[in-house]
This record gives sequence, C-alpha cells and structure tokens, in this order.
Amino acid sequence: MYKSNQRDRVAIAIATIILLLLSIIVVAAQDNKLPTEVIIERQGLAPEGVEWDALNERFIVGSMTEGTVFTVNDDGEITPFIENDSFISTVGIEVDFDNERVLVVNADLTAFFDPSLQGLAALGAYDLTTGEEIFYTELNDLNSSEDARFLANDVAVDPDGNAYVTNSFAPEIYVVDPYGNASVLISDERLISDFLGLNGIVYHEDGYLLVTVTGGAELYKIPVDAPENMTQVEVDIPFGADGMMLLEDGRLIAVADYFDVEASELVSAVIAVGSDDGWETATLLETVPDDGIATTATVRQETIYIINAYLNDLEATQYEIKQVNFNYEE
Repeated sequence: MYKSNQRDRVAIAIATIILLLLSIIVVAAQDNKLPTEVIIERQGLAPEGVEWDALNERFIVGSMTEGTVFTVNDDGEITPFIENDSFISTVGIEVDFDNERVLVVNADLTAFFDPSLQGLAALGAYDLTTGEEIFYTELNDLNSSEDARFLANDVAVDPDGNAYVTNSFAPEIYVVDPYGNASVLISDERLISDFLGLNGIVYHEDGYLLVTVTGGAELYKIPVDAPENMTQVEVDIPFGADGMMLLEDGRLIAVADYFDVEASELVSAVIAVGSDDGWETATLLETVPDDGIATTATVRQETIYIINAYLNDLEATQYEIKQVNFNYEE
C-alpha cells in the first residue's frame, strides 16, 4: 500500500509538472503571436515607408508631411525617433542590420505638385537603437543641370554598407558609401517616365540591383560593378511598383499596379514575382488586392506586412500596418 501511494504521488507530481510546462508553452505561443494589424492614429502622417526593426522589436515609419521618423509598437503607440531640421518628407526607409543603422531618404513632396520647384534628394544614416546621426548627405549637387529636378524615393543597401537611392524626377541612381560620400551610380534615359520614374529598389546578393520605373511599368537589373550593363527584365505581366523587397526564398514582393487583362482594368495589389534565370525574365506568381493605398512592405519573422499610407488623403486620421499572406509555394 505504501509503495502504491508513493507511486501515485510521483505520478501526480509528474502530471502537474507536465501541465505547468504545457501552460508555459501555450502562454509563450500566445505572447509570440504576431498582430494581423497595427493601427496608427495620427492625422496627416502619410507614412510612405515602413521597416521592421528586429533588433529593438518595433516598426519604423516615416512621414511625407512631417518629416520626422517614428517608431510604432504593436499597440499602435507612435513615438518620434529621428528628427532633423532638414527633413521635409521622409520617404524610403531601410534598416541596415549589418551596421545597426537605419537609412532615411529625404525629399520634398511639394515638388510633386509644383513642377517649378527643383525638389530635394538626400540620405541620412542613423544609429538603429538611439537614432543618433551618423551622416546626412544632400544629393542635388550631383547634377549641375539648371533644369534638373529631384524627388528622392527609395533606398537599398549592400553588404559593404553602400546605399543606393532612386530619383523619381531624373533617370539617376545615386550611391552613398558608409561615410556619406555620394556619387552617381548610373544615369540612363531608359530610367525615366513622364509620370513617375525610378521608385522601388532592392539589392540582390549576387551583386545587382532590381529597380522599377513606375510610370513605364518596367523592371531593370543593374550590376553595381558594371552599371552600364543594365538590362530590362522581361516580365510576363508588366507592373508599376512602389516599394519592393526580396525574400530569402528569392521572391520579389512589391506594392504595385498592373493591368488585369481578364477584368480589363488596372489593379492595385501586393504582388509576388519570381525568376529562375537570375532576373533576366520574371513571372507574376500571385497577387493580393490592395484596398488601402499601400506603398511599401517589410518582413517580420517571415511574415509580410504592408503600410496603408493613404497618400490620396493627406488629412487621413488612421493608417494600418497589415499582414499580407500569399498561398504561393515553390
């Protein structure tokens, strides 16, 4: 009887420990569940760029109207992070994890509405944790033409810390080294459009850039060591993209417009694009409808998020960072 009771007590103790472990696992799983949507309430924010900062576990967004760069937590709490008197419209944002920096593109949105204005192109680099400035470089002086116009848009970074910035008003891409020294990487008339030219840009680990000319619905491949060898990517369904990013599996994710032949209409969507020949050609794999005037995307723990910036309403009071789920698999 004694041994039987002892075995019962041991069994109960083991069962209790197992239940406690299971409850800890369940709670941890609940705590790690990613939000499907983060709501930002701030009138007129117009956050064109968004990035996930895995080092500090927060989103980073810019503002086309305020210039300030903000952090956003999962509850939607928004906090000023980087403020610079030179900031007018913060557009593209890129987290450079290798160097623990955040790169911020500065432009002047008013030049989009007033063709008489020259506009602005600049890039700032800031400590990813503290927001302390590393450098701030203006790019307008790289073009001495009297009629040159500037609307810096997006930025990508390579493993050496070189940043590449697009200009939507000129067929130019600038390269800025880790110390803030800038030069023109490429100037090519193919990279311009009557409406909006160069826009989204990403760096591929094989040493080239993929860039989009939005108004022309074109995608280009540019070797960084030989930009003169630029080629246009042949895409089965042409698209005009805004923000783009490359996933680890090789897919290109973009917020874009494309013409749906079956529906005979222009469609706004978040798209997945793939290539099996080193981006000589590409195929539109899947689309998810965009109903919130999205602009850019980021990835958090292998989950894709887009920012609904509502650039069609500069007095909007609410913006959403939303999950986007694709069904496509290799």
